Amino acid sequence: MIKKNITPKLEFGRDSIAIYTAFRDEVYSPNSVLYPSCGYDASPSIVFRDITFVDSEEGNKGCVKALKKHGLNAIKQDIREYRPEQAHDLLILLNPAVHAKWATKHLSSGGWLIANNYHHTASQVYTDNKFSLWGAMDFLERDRRKSNFKISISRDIGSLFEPVKNMEEFRIFRPNDYEFTLGLIESWTRQGLLHVRKNATLEEKFRAYREEMKEEMPSKRVALMYIFLKK
Repeated sequence: MIKKNITPKLEFGRDSIAIYTAFRDEVYSPNSVLYPSCGYDASPSIVFRDITFVDSEEGNKGCVKALKKHGLNAIKQDIREYRPEQAHDLLILLNPAVHAKWATKHLSSGGWLIANNYHHTASQVYTDNKFSLWGAMDFLERDRRKSNFKISISRDIGSLFEPVKNMEEFRIFRPNDYEFTLGLIESWTRQGLLHVRKNATLEEKFRAYREEMKEEMPSKRVALMYIFLKK
Protein backbone atom coordinates (compact mmCIF):
# COMPACT_ATOMS: atom_id res chain seq x y z
CA MET A 1 0.00 0.00 0.00
CA ILE A 2 1.33 3.44 -0.97
CA LYS A 3 1.14 5.93 1.86
CA LYS A 4 -0.01 9.38 0.86
CA ASN A 5 1.62 12.44 2.34
CA ILE A 6 -1.15 14.29 4.12
CA THR A 7 -0.47 18.00 4.49
CA PRO A 8 -1.64 19.28 7.89
CA LYS A 9 -4.35 21.92 7.76
CA LEU A 10 -4.24 25.32 9.36
CA GLU A 11 -5.77 25.45 12.81
CA PHE A 12 -8.44 27.94 13.80
CA GLY A 13 -9.09 27.00 17.43
CA ARG A 14 -12.39 28.38 18.66
CA ASP A 15 -11.11 28.50 22.21
CA SER A 16 -8.08 30.54 21.07
CA ILE A 17 -10.29 32.82 18.99
CA ALA A 18 -12.44 33.45 22.08
CA ILE A 19 -9.32 34.36 24.07
CA TYR A 20 -8.05 36.81 21.46
CA THR A 21 -11.48 38.35 21.01
CA ALA A 22 -11.83 38.96 24.73
CA PHE A 23 -8.37 40.54 24.86
CA ARG A 24 -9.09 42.81 21.87
CA ASP A 25 -12.50 43.89 23.19
CA GLU A 26 -11.62 44.28 26.87
CA VAL A 27 -7.91 45.09 27.04
CA TYR A 28 -6.28 46.36 23.86
CA SER A 29 -6.74 46.33 20.10
CA PRO A 30 -3.21 45.98 18.67
CA ASN A 31 -1.85 47.51 15.48
CA SER A 32 0.87 44.93 14.88
CA VAL A 33 1.03 41.36 16.19
CA LEU A 34 4.00 38.98 16.32
CA TYR A 35 3.35 35.25 16.69
CA PRO A 36 6.61 33.26 16.75
CA SER A 37 6.76 29.47 16.88
CA CYS A 38 3.23 29.50 15.50
CA GLY A 39 3.19 26.17 13.67
CA TYR A 40 -0.08 25.68 11.82
CA ASP A 41 -2.08 27.83 14.24
CA ALA A 42 -3.71 30.67 12.31
CA SER A 43 -6.29 31.48 15.01
CA PRO A 44 -5.09 35.07 15.66
CA SER A 45 -5.84 36.01 12.04
CA ILE A 46 -9.57 35.73 12.75
CA VAL A 47 -9.35 38.49 15.37
CA PHE A 48 -6.34 40.72 14.66
CA ARG A 49 -5.39 42.63 11.52
CA ASP A 50 -1.64 42.95 10.99
CA ILE A 51 0.02 39.70 12.10
CA THR A 52 3.48 38.36 11.40
CA PHE A 53 3.80 34.60 11.80
CA VAL A 54 7.38 33.38 12.30
CA ASP A 55 8.42 29.73 12.44
CA SER A 56 11.69 27.91 11.76
CA GLU A 57 9.62 24.84 10.81
CA GLU A 58 11.48 22.50 13.14
CA GLY A 59 8.72 20.00 13.77
CA ASN A 60 6.20 22.01 11.75
CA LYS A 61 7.42 21.44 8.21
CA GLY A 62 5.29 23.22 5.64
CA CYS A 63 3.47 25.51 8.06
CA VAL A 64 4.85 28.74 6.56
CA LYS A 65 3.78 27.72 3.06
CA ALA A 66 0.33 26.82 4.37
CA LEU A 67 -0.02 30.18 6.14
CA LYS A 68 1.11 32.06 3.03
CA LYS A 69 -1.32 30.09 0.88
CA HIS A 70 -4.07 31.40 3.15
CA GLY A 71 -2.90 34.96 2.42
CA LEU A 72 -1.12 35.49 5.74
CA ASN A 73 2.24 37.15 6.36
CA ALA A 74 4.46 34.23 7.35
CA ILE A 75 8.24 34.00 7.54
CA LYS A 76 10.36 30.86 7.70
CA GLN A 77 13.06 31.98 10.10
CA ASP A 78 14.63 31.48 13.50
CA ILE A 79 13.15 34.17 15.75
CA ARG A 80 16.69 35.06 16.83
CA GLU A 81 17.39 36.18 13.26
CA TYR A 82 14.11 38.05 12.80
CA ARG A 83 14.58 41.78 12.07
CA PRO A 84 11.32 43.73 11.88
CA GLU A 85 11.24 47.28 10.53
CA GLN A 86 9.25 48.34 13.58
CA ALA A 87 8.55 46.75 16.94
CA HIS A 88 5.18 45.08 17.46
CA ASP A 89 2.64 46.10 20.10
CA LEU A 90 1.33 42.58 20.81
CA LEU A 91 3.36 39.40 21.18
CA ILE A 92 1.73 35.97 21.41
CA LEU A 93 3.70 33.15 23.05
CA LEU A 94 1.72 29.90 23.20
CA ASN A 95 3.68 26.71 23.82
CA PRO A 96 6.66 28.24 22.02
CA ALA A 97 9.74 26.20 21.19
CA VAL A 98 11.80 29.34 21.79
CA HIS A 99 13.00 31.22 24.86
CA ALA A 100 10.81 34.18 25.73
CA LYS A 101 13.68 36.70 25.55
CA TRP A 102 14.34 35.81 21.92
CA ALA A 103 10.92 37.19 21.04
CA THR A 104 10.23 39.89 23.64
CA LYS A 105 12.96 42.14 22.23
CA HIS A 106 10.66 42.69 19.24
CA LEU A 107 7.90 44.11 21.45
CA SER A 108 7.64 47.88 21.81
CA SER A 109 7.67 49.67 25.17
CA GLY A 110 4.08 49.75 26.36
CA GLY A 111 3.36 46.68 24.25
CA TRP A 112 1.33 43.68 25.40
CA LEU A 113 2.20 40.01 25.72
CA ILE A 114 -0.18 37.05 25.94
CA ALA A 115 1.47 33.83 27.14
CA ASN A 116 0.64 30.50 28.68
CA ASN A 117 2.98 28.61 30.99
CA TYR A 118 3.03 25.19 29.34
CA HIS A 119 6.74 25.53 28.58
CA HIS A 120 7.33 27.85 31.56
CA THR A 121 7.14 30.83 29.20
CA ALA A 122 5.01 32.97 31.50
CA SER A 123 7.38 32.18 34.37
CA GLN A 124 10.31 33.40 32.26
CA VAL A 125 8.53 36.66 31.49
CA TYR A 126 7.45 37.11 35.11
CA THR A 127 11.09 37.17 36.23
CA ASP A 128 12.03 39.70 33.52
CA ASN A 129 12.13 43.19 35.08
CA LYS A 130 11.19 44.72 31.73
CA PHE A 131 7.67 43.33 32.19
CA SER A 132 4.87 43.66 34.70
CA LEU A 133 2.10 41.11 35.16
CA TRP A 134 -1.13 42.89 34.22
CA GLY A 135 -3.76 40.19 34.57
CA ALA A 136 -4.94 36.67 33.86
CA MET A 137 -7.40 34.96 31.55
CA ASP A 138 -9.48 31.87 32.28
CA PHE A 139 -12.52 30.10 30.91
CA LEU A 140 -15.81 30.92 32.59
CA GLU A 141 -17.51 28.35 30.40
CA ARG A 142 -15.99 25.85 28.01
CA ASP A 143 -18.37 23.66 26.06
CA ARG A 144 -16.63 22.16 23.03
CA ARG A 145 -19.84 20.47 21.90
CA LYS A 146 -21.50 23.85 21.44
CA SER A 147 -18.24 25.67 20.62
CA ASN A 148 -19.17 27.97 23.48
CA PHE A 149 -16.19 29.58 25.19
CA LYS A 150 -16.71 32.40 27.67
CA ILE A 151 -13.55 34.12 28.87
CA SER A 152 -12.87 35.90 32.15
CA ILE A 153 -10.18 38.58 32.26
CA SER A 154 -9.10 39.49 35.77
CA ARG A 155 -6.71 42.08 37.19
CA ASP A 156 -6.43 39.94 40.33
CA ILE A 157 -2.88 38.57 40.19
CA GLY A 158 -2.70 37.48 43.82
CA SER A 159 -0.97 34.11 44.41
CA LEU A 160 0.06 33.79 40.74
CA PHE A 161 3.69 32.64 40.61
CA GLU A 162 3.69 32.44 44.43
CA PRO A 163 4.99 28.95 45.30
CA VAL A 164 3.35 26.72 47.87
CA LYS A 165 5.44 25.79 50.89
CA ASN A 166 4.59 22.10 50.95
CA MET A 167 2.18 19.41 49.76
CA GLU A 168 -0.45 20.45 52.29
CA GLU A 169 -0.59 23.97 50.85
CA PHE A 170 -0.69 22.45 47.38
CA ARG A 171 -3.73 20.40 48.46
CA ILE A 172 -5.47 23.47 49.90
CA PHE A 173 -4.86 25.87 47.01
CA ARG A 174 -5.10 23.48 44.06
CA PRO A 175 -6.93 20.31 45.13
CA ASN A 176 -7.45 18.87 41.63
CA ASP A 177 -3.81 19.33 40.62
CA TYR A 178 -2.77 17.95 44.00
CA GLU A 179 -4.74 14.74 43.46
CA PHE A 180 -3.30 14.33 39.96
CA THR A 181 0.28 14.89 41.16
CA LEU A 182 -0.23 12.62 44.16
CA GLY A 183 -1.35 9.84 41.83
CA LEU A 184 1.80 10.25 39.73
CA ILE A 185 4.02 10.27 42.81
CA GLU A 186 2.46 7.07 44.15
CA SER A 187 2.69 5.37 40.75
CA TRP A 188 6.31 6.38 40.23
CA THR A 189 7.18 5.26 43.75
CA ARG A 190 5.70 1.80 43.11
CA GLN A 191 7.67 1.54 39.86
CA GLY A 192 10.90 2.55 41.57
CA LEU A 193 11.28 5.66 39.43
CA LEU A 194 11.84 7.99 42.37
CA HIS A 195 15.13 7.89 44.23
CA VAL A 196 13.81 7.86 47.80
CA ARG A 197 14.37 5.74 50.90
CA LYS A 198 11.96 2.91 51.68
CA ASN A 199 9.90 4.77 54.28
CA ALA A 200 10.14 8.20 52.66
CA THR A 201 7.60 10.82 53.66
CA LEU A 202 5.26 12.38 51.13
CA GLU A 203 7.34 15.57 51.18
CA GLU A 204 10.48 13.58 50.37
CA LYS A 205 8.71 11.86 47.49
CA PHE A 206 7.39 15.22 46.28
CA ARG A 207 10.92 16.64 46.32
CA ALA A 208 12.25 13.65 44.38
CA TYR A 209 9.40 13.96 41.90
CA ARG A 210 10.17 17.66 41.27
CA GLU A 211 13.85 16.86 40.83
CA GLU A 212 12.98 14.18 38.29
CA MET A 213 10.66 16.58 36.45
CA LYS A 214 13.11 19.48 36.87
CA GLU A 215 10.34 21.60 38.34
CA GLU A 216 10.17 24.17 41.11
CA MET A 217 7.44 24.22 43.76
CA PRO A 218 4.04 24.72 42.08
CA SER A 219 2.31 28.07 42.36
CA LYS A 220 -0.64 28.59 44.67
CA ARG A 221 -2.69 29.69 41.70
CA VAL A 222 -2.42 29.26 37.94
CA ALA A 223 -4.21 30.75 34.95
CA LEU A 224 -5.02 29.67 31.43
CA MET A 225 -3.25 32.72 29.98
CA TYR A 226 -1.17 35.50 31.47
CA ILE A 227 -1.20 39.11 30.27
CA PHE A 228 1.99 41.14 30.60
CA LEU A 229 2.78 44.76 29.82
CA LYS A 230 6.25 45.81 28.69
CA LYS A 231 7.59 48.78 30.63
